[in-house]
Order: sequence, then C-alpha cells, then structure tokens
Amino acid sequence: MRKVKRRTFVAGAVGVAAAGGSGVLSGCGPGTAEAGAAPESLTQPPAELGPLKSGVNYPPGYIGPKARRQQTIVTEPVTFTVVVPQSLTVGDWATNEFTRWMEQQTGIRIQWRQVAGKGNDPETMTKVNAMMAAGDIPDAFLGITFTRSQLYLYGAQNLFVDLNPYLERYAPNLQEAMKDYPEAPKLIKSPDDGVYSFPDFNDCYHCRASGGRALINTDWVRKVGLAVPTTTEEFREVLTAFKKADLGGRGRTIPFGGYKDAPLDTFFMNSFLYNPSYSLNGGDRPWLVVTDGKVEANFVKDEWREGLKYLHGLYADGLLAKDIFTATEDQIKRYGDNPDGPVMGGARVYYWGTFMTLDLDDPKARWRQYETMTPLKGPNGVQIAPWNYLSVGVEVSTLVVTRKCKRPDLLVRWADFQMDLEAILRSYAGPDFRWSAKGDKGINGKQSVFGMESWNTDETKGKTWDQYAVMYRSGDFRLAERVNPKKPTFESPLYEETRDHLFPYKQPMERQFPPVTLEADQAALDAEIGLNLKSEVTTSMARFVTGRLDPNDDAQWNDFTDRVQSIGLTPYLEIQQAAYETYQG
Repeated sequence: MRKVKRRTFVAGAVGVAAAGGSGVLSGCGPGTAEAGAAPESLTQPPAELGPLKSGVNYPPGYIGPKARRQQTIVTEPVTFTVVVPQSLTVGDWATNEFTRWMEQQTGIRIQWRQVAGKGNDPETMTKVNAMMAAGDIPDAFLGITFTRSQLYLYGAQNLFVDLNPYLERYAPNLQEAMKDYPEAPKLIKSPDDGVYSFPDFNDCYHCRASGGRALINTDWVRKVGLAVPTTTEEFREVLTAFKKADLGGRGRTIPFGGYKDAPLDTFFMNSFLYNPSYSLNGGDRPWLVVTDGKVEANFVKDEWREGLKYLHGLYADGLLAKDIFTATEDQIKRYGDNPDGPVMGGARVYYWGTFMTLDLDDPKARWRQYETMTPLKGPNGVQIAPWNYLSVGVEVSTLVVTRKCKRPDLLVRWADFQMDLEAILRSYAGPDFRWSAKGDKGINGKQSVFGMESWNTDETKGKTWDQYAVMYRSGDFRLAERVNPKKPTFESPLYEETRDHLFPYKQPMERQFPPVTLEADQAALDAEIGLNLKSEVTTSMARFVTGRLDPNDDAQWNDFTDRVQSIGLTPYLEIQQAAYETYQG
C-alpha cells in the first residue's frame, strides 16, 4: 500500500452509497487539508492546558483525564451545523442540558441535524452517505460511526478535513491522552498519514478480555467433589461429572452451553493456539494473527484441527448444549433464569448479564455462583486468554470535520474541551455526579475519583449526550468510579476476575492483528472474500463440532481447507499483509 496523498477513489469501492466519484465531491474544491478553512484557522495562538481544579482526589499513579479550569473558546457566539444520531437518552439535542452547559462554557453554538437510528446501524449510514453524495453536508458529524476505510476514502477526496495540524496546535487534552496511549497515533492515521476524525478513548479493562470469557458454576464443582478445571482434560472430567450427577434435575442438566453470538473458538481454541477474540456481528477480521511480522489465518492450521477434535468429542459425549451454535441470547437467559434452579454448569458468555438476570441486591443471587474460568491448558501446554490491546481503547470517527467547515480549529477546540474530566462526567453521567472524598474506594480498590449513582437511568434523560460525546475514559478513570459498599454492583468482581483469571495469560501485543485501513480497491475485494470466509469457517466449525463433519477424517478436513483456498484465502492474506505493513509504517 503506497503512501499516497489525495488519491481519487470511486465511492462504491468500499460500499459507500454515492452517485459516483465526482458526486461525492460536490461543492468541495481541491487543495491541501486546510484549503476550505478561513485563513485564521491555523494562525490563532495554540491552546494550552488549564490549571488543575482543587478538591479532586486522584489515586497515586493515576493516568487519565483531569479536571482543569478551562477558558471560553470564543468571546462572540459562533455556530456550526453538526449531524448526530437520534437518541432517546439525549432527547432533543438542542434543549439537552449538557448542550446548554457546553454552550455556556465554550461560547460555541451547534445547529443540530438528527438522523434516525444508532450511530453505526445501516439505516443511519445509508442516510448519511446519501446526504454526502448529494453534497448536503454539515460542518461536522458527531457520533456517526464511519469505518476506517470510509474515513480514508472521504478524506483522500478532500471531503473530510485532515486534522493533523489542528490536533497538534489546538487539542492539548488529546495530546496528553496520546502520550498515555502510545499506540493511538498509529491507530488514528490513514494510509496517507491523514487524520480524518477526532478520536476518543474508552479503555474498558474487562472488555479487553470479554471475547474469550467463559463461566463455570463453582457450587456445582464443589457438589461433584472436584476442583475448578485448569486443563482441557480436567474440564472434560468436570462436565462429565455434571452430566452424571444431573444437578439440573430430571435430565435437564446442560454441562456447558453458549449462544450463537458468542463464538466458542475464542475460548476453546486458545488451548491449542493463540486465537483472537472477535464479534460475529462486527467488522472484525477473525482468526488472523501475526507471527514474526507475517499475517496468518488460524483455521487452516493443524492446531485448529486438534481443537475441533476436542470440541467434537465433548459434543459427542453430550457435554455441550445441543443448541450451542443456534441459541439466541434470550434462549440462554431462559436457561440461566430457570425458575427451579440452575440447569447449566457453565457457558461461553461475555459476562453474567448475557447469561441471566442480575439481582445486584441479593448476596446469594444465582449469578454469584458462576466464576470466570482461567484459560484451559491444552495437551501441548498452550494456555492463552485473548487480550484485545488495539481494538478496545482508541475509537475513531467520533467527530468528523468536513470541508464545509470554515474554522476547523474551533471545532477541534470544542471537541478537546469535552475531554476534560468534568465535561466527560457531565456528558455521559449527567450533572449530578459527585467528587469522591479521601478514602472512598473505586472499583479497583484504590482511591476513588467520582461517583455517579444516577448514570443511564430515567433521571438522566435529556441531561447527557449518552456516549456520543468526545471522551477520554482511560482504564484508571473507569476503575476510579466510587463503589457504594451498601449497594455493590458486578463491576468489582468483573474487574477482579479479569485481573486474576485472564490478564496473566494474555498473548503478547505484537501477535494481535491491528485494526487496519484498506485502499479502496483492496476494500472491495476484502469485503467479498472476508464475508465468504467468515461464513465458510463458522458453518464448517459447527458441522465439525456437532458431527455432521468429522475432523478426524483426513478427506473431510482437506475438503474444508480446499474450500477456503478456493474462496480466496491467499489474496485475502496478501491484502491483510499489505495493510499490516502500512500500519506498522
């Protein structure tokens, strides 16, 4: 992938709805990244961090946003047009309480244009892409989730502003965040080195490992007289004991279950080889790993086949739920909430809430019986918890500035203002948050910084921007939320079990295939081959495990590897290798 600047693309190459390549550029002239801006955009004095506010208690070594005294951005009101998604939580963006607070604090007014749907659903993106194809563009988009390839496409066409010079000069909060997250500069850059969105940060500690999480009923383990399993063979022994004892009663016992949106392989295959976590419904490129700089696909390796043999054996022995590949989240919750008591010994789920209803007030609630499992050590000593270093944390496309905007510097300052600690709390928790007193404990047991008991409730409707604002929610920030000892939630045990059972077994970061940006011609081929590969691998996995295919049969395994090659595995890997090398610089 060449480092090209301002390359002309055809919008349809990345599946972006457009009347044609030239139609996208309606009303936008050629030139440098700053050509559409007023001359004063890059001649204003640089923005600087304000002094810290008093009365805020940070734990030792805290890394994250801080509360500072910020100055009004403009002395005379300035108005920009911004497109945002509709939100029941936000309500009317124009009269929203945080909107009014931002106007008072910054002097910048926004004329909101709302589009139906969430920020990343097809309905919203269809409307947004049609809007741009018609040349009906705002000054900026907020909370509209453009893909990396779309950002690159529109940026290279001069429709989106390259924010590089503005971020360096007018975004001191962002610059601090990028020092804290050194991978961030690579993650937000396009192949031509342009930065076509103002990012934000949401470093969810337990989310980094949730794709490989499995739970087991420790009460049942004790009842059958065994220990929580740590190897694949011990796991088989425990499930066999669950089935024999019929702890669910009347033959209803399901030793281990799951559902179709929580891939089995992200837990089990990591006993045989490093297998990254992914979302079946997301834009991930599953099963790709990096070995000494080379991008590889897991699903054609011998170790993958050994994992299929293991799962095939579990299923044949009745130790896996019959509907483990077809059950919905509602179905597995019906198992988890069975009124007569637990019927499932364990499950591949993201956390307790995807398995059963959480009763947070009852210290003996059923969900407390289930514990996060340590990764199982396989027959060759492999024992890995897939840890997402790169796709969790830095989020692109939060604020995208278009060529229509005459003062990108002011919108960048407006976005950077939102990364202040107080602004973050107001934007997604509401105005009723409270600073913590000395000695208050956070989720991680350290000094707490803040509490927000009313977050995401009916009380906050019309008072926040939900999670659409620009934010810097670092790992330390998220874990510094005050814990009410009289009303504990699942957050502390979720953090503790991730820390104790998964974090110690994470793979090295250099093995994770990063979120890459593709050239337009590559993106079209990637989308087609990637979709077909995902379908073939997931379908064949279910067939191998459930016995419709036999992974022990050389002919059937060879047929599978031949099919993925005929789909286009080799060119697919070549595309990913080129994108990876561009990402690495």
